[in-house]
Amino acid sequence: MKQKEYKSRSLSWRILLVLFSISLSTLAQAQSITVKGNVVDPNGEPLIGVTITEHNTTNGAITDINGNFSITCAKGATLKFSYIGYKDVTKTATGTNLKVVLTEDSQALDEVVVVGYGTQKKGSVTGSITSVDAKTIADIPTANLATSLAGRLSGVMISSTTGKPGATSSLSIRAKGTTNDSSPLYVIDGVVRNQEAFESLDASEVENISVLKDGASAAVYGARAANGVVLVTTKKGSTGKPVINYSGTVGFDSPTKNPETMSAYEQAIFLNHNRYQDWVDKGSDPKKRPENQKTWYTDDELEYLKGVNYSWLDEMWRTPLTTRHALNITGGTERVRYFIGGAYYFATGAFDNLEYNKANFRASIDANITDNFKVGLNISTDNRKDIKPHWKSDGGRDNLDNLYSSILKRSKMNPFYINGLPVKANGLEQHPLTQISEQAGRDTRKWMNTNVNMFAEYDAPFLKGLKFKFQYSRNTYNRLYKEVAMPYTLYTFETSGTNGHYIDPSKNPQVTGTDVRGGDRFIKKTSALYSDYQMNFFVTYDRTFGKHDIGALFVYEQAEGENESFDAQRNGLLTWTMPEFHAASSDASQSIVGNGSVGESGRLSYVGRLNYAYDDKYLLEAAFRVDGSTKFAPNKRWGFFPSISAGWRISNEPFFANNIKFIDYLKLRGSIASLGNDAIGGWDWMPKYNLTTGAIFGSQSYGIEPGTLANPDLTWEKSISYNVGFDGRLFNHFDVSFEWFYRHTYDILAERTASVPTSFGAKLPKENYAKIDARGFEFEIGYNGQVKDFTYWLKGNFGYAKSWWVEKDEASNLAAYKSEIGQSLDRVWGYDCLGILRSQEEVDRVNEENVKKYGKELLIKGTKLVPGMLLYRDVRGVNSDEPDGQITAEDMVVIVDKQSAPITYGFTLGGKWKGFTLDIFFQGLAGHERVIDDRKPGVKDWTGTFAYWNDHWTAENPNASMPFTLTKTNGEKSTFWVRNASFLRCKNISLSYDIPQSITKALKLDKVKVFVNGTNLFLLQDGLKIADPEVHKDHISSYPIMRNFSFGLNVTL
Repeated sequence: MKQKEYKSRSLSWRILLVLFSISLSTLAQAQSITVKGNVVDPNGEPLIGVTITEHNTTNGAITDINGNFSITCAKGATLKFSYIGYKDVTKTATGTNLKVVLTEDSQALDEVVVVGYGTQKKGSVTGSITSVDAKTIADIPTANLATSLAGRLSGVMISSTTGKPGATSSLSIRAKGTTNDSSPLYVIDGVVRNQEAFESLDASEVENISVLKDGASAAVYGARAANGVVLVTTKKGSTGKPVINYSGTVGFDSPTKNPETMSAYEQAIFLNHNRYQDWVDKGSDPKKRPENQKTWYTDDELEYLKGVNYSWLDEMWRTPLTTRHALNITGGTERVRYFIGGAYYFATGAFDNLEYNKANFRASIDANITDNFKVGLNISTDNRKDIKPHWKSDGGRDNLDNLYSSILKRSKMNPFYINGLPVKANGLEQHPLTQISEQAGRDTRKWMNTNVNMFAEYDAPFLKGLKFKFQYSRNTYNRLYKEVAMPYTLYTFETSGTNGHYIDPSKNPQVTGTDVRGGDRFIKKTSALYSDYQMNFFVTYDRTFGKHDIGALFVYEQAEGENESFDAQRNGLLTWTMPEFHAASSDASQSIVGNGSVGESGRLSYVGRLNYAYDDKYLLEAAFRVDGSTKFAPNKRWGFFPSISAGWRISNEPFFANNIKFIDYLKLRGSIASLGNDAIGGWDWMPKYNLTTGAIFGSQSYGIEPGTLANPDLTWEKSISYNVGFDGRLFNHFDVSFEWFYRHTYDILAERTASVPTSFGAKLPKENYAKIDARGFEFEIGYNGQVKDFTYWLKGNFGYAKSWWVEKDEASNLAAYKSEIGQSLDRVWGYDCLGILRSQEEVDRVNEENVKKYGKELLIKGTKLVPGMLLYRDVRGVNSDEPDGQITAEDMVVIVDKQSAPITYGFTLGGKWKGFTLDIFFQGLAGHERVIDDRKPGVKDWTGTFAYWNDHWTAENPNASMPFTLTKTNGEKSTFWVRNASFLRCKNISLSYDIPQSITKALKLDKVKVFVNGTNLFLLQDGLKIADPEVHKDHISSYPIMRNFSFGLNVTL
C-alpha cells in the first residue's frame, strides 16, 4: 500500500518537476544550470520528499521515491536540503551531480532539560519531566502566568474559577495526596519561591518551565517535593550584538457565559405562582383572601412590567480592557553577557472601581572573570496593585461571588436612580451600583516583591569536569491591604400600581423616606513583611571515559525566613476622598488595633546525586536529600529522602536498530523514590496558650488558658512514589511518551476529631496517621510534517489520576456505608432523587404505598408530600440498613464521586506558510461532576431569579423541568442537581504574520510580527449549561470567566 502511495507521489512530483523545468527553461539566462543528485540517510537509504531550495529565491524541488532530484538554478547558488527530523545541509550548485547525506537531528535528544539543581540532556533523563518553552505562550496576554499553561503540560491540572483581573489559579500535579497543602514546590532560577512569585512572572522574562512529576526527578527537593516541583528558568544574556525586542498587545474581554435571569415581567409571574401555590399548600382557601391579595402582582402591574426591564448587570457593565507591553535587550561578548527587561500589564474589570496592574523588571549579568572563574547577578522585582469595591461579604475572595451575585440576581422592576438619587424599592437592602462606586469604599491590595540572586562558579583546572559553585539569594515580600468603607443613603419614592409594586419615573415620584446602608465608615490597613534567604554550595563532576559517562552532584543548602504582620482600624472616616487615618475620628475609642504576628523558620539540607551511563544505552541515577526543619521538635527535625531510577535506550541496541526500522528512538525508564511534605504551620509540636480575660472577685483580670495540645512527635508527611514509562520516536515524525505512576502517602497530618469524644475538653493537636494512595497514567504525542514550504504540527497530551483514602480517623461505631476508606477524597453526599411529584394523585399513590409497607405516610425530613416536591429514595433507617418509610439524613448516599477532574487533556494543531503562523489550542477536563448551588431561588420582590426557573412546577405546568420553589426539601443536595462538569474549551487561537525582510530591512528592523489572539473562544459541554463549568464549584453566580480578543505587535531590532 505504501509502495503504491510512494509511486503515486513520485509520479505527481515528476509531473510537477517537468512542468516547472519547462517554465524555467524559457526564462533562464545563459548562466543557469541544472543540478541533479541523490539524497540518502546515513545508512544509504533514499529519503523521499526532501525539500531543496535555492537561497534567497522561491525556486525549489523535492526528492522522488528514490531520493533523486533535479533543480535548475544559478551557477554557484547555495542549495539548502531540508527534511523533518534531519539536520539541514547546504551545497554549492556546480555542474556535477550531488550526493547528499542527511544525518538525524538529535536535537530532541540533545535538548537540555532543566532538572533539580542543574540540567540534563533529554535523552539521558530517567524521571518524569514535562516542559514548555515560554515562546509558545509569549503572545498570550494574561496577568497570571499559570493561566496560559492550562492543558499544555501532561499530568498538570490548572484551573481558573473566575475571570476577575489578577485572580490566582489553582495548579496541582497528578492526584492529590494530602488533606493539607497540596501545592507544588516552585523553584525559580534554583531558588525556592512561592506560588505568588511564579504567577507574577511575565512570559517575556521566562525561558523555560519544567515540571518534575515523579519522585525520582523531584527527590533532590526532598521534604517539600511530595506534590511535585515547578522549575522556572528566566532569560539570561547571550553573546552577540545588542538585540532589542518589544512586544505589545491591546484587547478586550467578554464573559464566556453569564447565567440568564428573568425579566421584570417573568419575575412577577414567578412570584405570583409561588405565593398562590404556597397559600394552597398551607391548606388555605384562596377564595377567602381579600380581593387585592388574589394575586400579588395585579393585572395593571403586570401590564406595566411588560415594558420595563432594568437590568443591573447591563447598567453597570463596562467592557473590560487589557493591555500588555514588554521591552527587553540582550547581548554581550565572550566575557560579559547581559539581559535587561521590563513588562507592564493593566486590566480593567467589568464594572467601575475594579482593576489590576502589574509591573515587572529583571536585569541579569554574568561574566567570565578568567577562563575558569564566572560570576553572575540576577535582580528582579514586581509591583502589583489590585482594586475592587468594598463588599464586606466577599472578604478577600477573588471570585467576588457575593458582590457579583447581588448584581446578577437583582430584580429588574424599578429604576436604579431617580433625579440622580439611588432608589430603594421592594425591600432592597443594598444598591449594587452605588456599592461598586468609590463613594461606598474600596479595597486596595499592593504587593512589592524583590529578589537578588547571585552566584560564583569555578571550573577547577586541576581536575577536568570538576566545578564549584556558590549561590546566594534573598527575597523580600511586602504586602499592604487597605479597606475603606463608607455608608450611603438610599431613597424611597412614591409607588404606582394596585399593590404599589413599581415606581414609574415618568410620574415624577416624590421622595418618601431615606435609609442609610453600607454599615460603619472606617479605614483599615494591614501590613505584612516577609523576607528570606537561600544559600547553596555546589560541587559537581561530569566526565566521560570511553563509553562511560559519570555525573555527580553534592549540594549544601541553608535557608531562613522571617515574617511580621500588623493591622489597625480607625472608625469615623470623614470622606471617601481622603482615605487615610488622619481623616478619621481622633477619638481613641474609635481606633482598633487588630492583630499582629511574627514568625521565623529555618531549614538545613544536604543533597547528593549520581548519574551513570554506559555506551549511551544504559542509564542509572541515584539521589538523596537530607532535610532538617524547625517546624518539628529537635529530635524529629531530620528526614532522609532517597531515590533511584534507571533507563534503557533500547533503540541503540544493534538487535533493535537493525530489525525494527519504524522506531527511530525508544527509551524505557523507571523510578522509585521517597519524598516528604512539611506544608504545615510552625511550632505545632509545642503547647499553645490563648490570652483570656475574666472577672475574679469582681475585678477584670487578664491571663492565659490552654490552647492546642502539644504533639512533640510530629514529623514529616511521607510518600513512596513509583513511575514507569517510555519515550519514543516513530517514522521519524511521531514523538510519543507514556507514564504510569503509583504513590503511597502516609503519616499525613490531621486531627483525630472523629474517634476522640467531644467531651475530651481540649483542642487536639495534629498527628501523623492518615494514608492516601494515588495512581494514574499520562500520554503525550506529537507530529511534525512538511509539504514544500508549508510546515505543520499536531501535539496532544492526556492524563488520568485518582486518589483514595487508605486510612483516616473514623468513629469506632461508624456505619459501614459512611466509611471513607477506599473512597475518593472529594465526594459529595446527598439524596437519590426519583423525580418530581407531578400531581396530587401521584402524592396520594406514594403515600398509599408507604402506608401499606410501613403503616404511615411518607415524610421528607418531617415535611408532608405536596405536588411539585422532589421525591427521594428511601435507602435505610436510623438504626437499620433497610428502608423505614421516612426520608431522613440516614438516606443520604454519595451523589458525586469526584468534584475535581481526574482527566486532563489538551491538544494543539498549527501550521506555518510564507510568514503566516496559525496555532490552535484546546484544553479539556473530564470525569467529574458538580452540584448546582442555586437550588432554592429567592422569592422576594427585590431578588432576581435565574431564567431556568421559568419552567418550574405549578398546577398549570405539571410537566415542568424544575420543581416547586418554596418546598424547603427541594433545596437539599440530591442527584436532581448534579451536572456533568466535563468540557472541551478552545483555549487559544493565535494567528501571526512575519513582515517580509525586504520591508523590515528598509525600516532598519530585524523582524516585525503582527498577531491576533483569541482566548477562551468557545466551549463544548453537555452538563452545566447555565454557566461556565470551570467557574467556582460553589458559586455559579461568581464573577465570570472571560473571553479575550487581543491584537499585538512584536518588533526586534
